[in-house]
Amino acid sequence: MKHLIMVMLAVVAISCDGQRNSPKPQELEQDPLNPIDTVCTACKDSTVSAKDADLRSIIFEKAGNIPLVTSIKNKITFHNFLRNNSANYANNVMVYIGRSDSTLFCYRQGEYNTDSRLPIMSASKPVTAAVIMTLVEAGKLGLDDKVSKYIPSFNNDKKEITLRQLLAHTSGLVYESRFDSRSDLTLQQNIDSIATRTKLQFAPGKGALYGSVSYGVASRIAEIVEKKPWAQIFQERVGSKCGMQDVVYSPDHPKNPATGYGIMCSMNEYLRFLTMIYNKGTYNGVRVLSSASVETMEADNSNNVDQTYGLGLWRYEIQHNVAKEVACLSARGVHAWINREKNYYGLLFTQAGFDTTIQPNLAFRKLVRQNL
Repeated sequence: MKHLIMVMLAVVAISCDGQRNSPKPQELEQDPLNPIDTVCTACKDSTVSAKDADLRSIIFEKAGNIPLVTSIKNKITFHNFLRNNSANYANNVMVYIGRSDSTLFCYRQGEYNTDSRLPIMSASKPVTAAVIMTLVEAGKLGLDDKVSKYIPSFNNDKKEITLRQLLAHTSGLVYESRFDSRSDLTLQQNIDSIATRTKLQFAPGKGALYGSVSYGVASRIAEIVEKKPWAQIFQERVGSKCGMQDVVYSPDHPKNPATGYGIMCSMNEYLRFLTMIYNKGTYNGVRVLSSASVETMEADNSNNVDQTYGLGLWRYEIQHNVAKEVACLSARGVHAWINREKNYYGLLFTQAGFDTTIQPNLAFRKLVRQNL
């Protein structure tokens, strides 16, 4: 028994269970059904020392209740997994698991905290897709609109590509190009170069190829219909509503933003966006997307070419074409997911790289799924 208590005290020092998230900023609209501003303060702040921890409040929900052994076991299990895999994360990783307005588990190891602003690579894709979906909701775009309707340079062999195909990786466009990160180009010049100077990899809608170029094309369409630069569109439609006012795309080449992989942000900022998707389109009392739009993002948009792809999201645990889990993955190892069946969401935030983190990330997700 003494040994168990010491283990639980150690877990308290590095993680939190049932933590309420920080209060909502006053300037945002209140909504009694969803008043939560999701941040991980336990990861940001110095960890609680064992001598200050109220062990009873951790073990018991209320005085006299049966100990929450399962919850404590989960925390120990998750912590041990992350500790044992620390080398795969270059000893730098932060983890958050939440449900509704409560933190189920959080963990931090290394030099970063949850306000450290870092590149998230392809975890940018669902953010970009969400911005596009706000324009679809507004009637300014249709997912099955052809790109050539908006961008004249696509009136060639690429004229049949649709907006949906761009976001679902079935457009046939190259997955990357030499124009993507050039600071001497605008997004318009980049995309016109893609249209005229690259070859289709396959007929639109007839194959699948994961990549970021197509997200740049979608963002250029948004600039055309809104008559505004992408950075402004993002802030007006998603960033300012999700507590992401300081988030930027491609700070080294802002006029040519890499909207498929260019976001720099903190863990807490990305948690706010993830919470919005988890809440079926609302964040902190503000409606960002309709629930129907979120459901569309999580659905198979490949026309059965590859059911893995939604819009900006990967689909997992698929049964009868319904994904029980959706996720976004990143070349840096940032890995976010939502489990609809068991009603929770999680985020692994690291810079250790895809190759060393993909297997432990997937294994940790499976571990959480099995224990929650």
